[in-house]
Amino acid sequence: MGGDTLPGEAFLSEKIPFYSALAPAIPTKLPIEARDGGIYQGFLLTWLYLGAIKRARAKSLPRAWILIALMLFVVAMAADGVNALLYDLQFYNGLENIPHLYVPTLQLRLVTGLTTGIAFAGILLPIANYFLWRADDARPLFENAKHFLGALAVGGIFGLLVNSEMGLFYYPIAIFSAASVVSLLSIINAVFLLSVFGKTAYATTWRAALNPLAAGACATVIELAALSLMRYTLLGTATLP
Repeated sequence: MGGDTLPGEAFLSEKIPFYSALAPAIPTKLPIEARDGGIYQGFLLTWLYLGAIKRARAKSLPRAWILIALMLFVVAMAADGVNALLYDLQFYNGLENIPHLYVPTLQLRLVTGLTTGIAFAGILLPIANYFLWRADDARPLFENAKHFLGALAVGGIFGLLVNSEMGLFYYPIAIFSAASVVSLLSIINAVFLLSVFGKTAYATTWRAALNPLAAGACATVIELAALSLMRYTLLGTATLP
């Protein structure tokens, strides 16, 4: 992202001190690859959206037809990933004739990642809510088309912002991407810790939920640090293709 400007952005950059510092002057990569980033971003966007419509603590899986759609999102991402692998293999000697369905694009990687992130939220959050919340909120996470399409709309708007490649959005999207990684892994770790220590149905308020979520966040930081150290030990500062 970066390099492109919004209408009027040049004027603002000229008139407002430090405005230009908010947007990279040259194209800059986001910290996470499109598909991987889309998964984490889609999850956090959906969680925030569910909080906005007062369904973030629902403990039941989405309606059957919505659950099927979510599973198809995951299948679509897997199919796009396989096609991308087959496409990449043709650039290796002796593998030039491996067939593939289409030329992969970053836009499609982002879309399949975002929809898979929505699917992860739809399936994982009811499980996390079962372990985390004491109140028996038996409502489906997505109860109707309105709830489901709302999540897709939020993901779609975010995808358009990323695809715009406007430098002004770089830092907000980059920070949100990092936060989305921590949020998803923290919830998974929190559920694991609650189950290990037998603390199911632990919280009655968000303040009470901070303890297991903070523990999950600490575990996430340790895991990410260990992975970073392992990568540095094996590859140093080399950039992966």
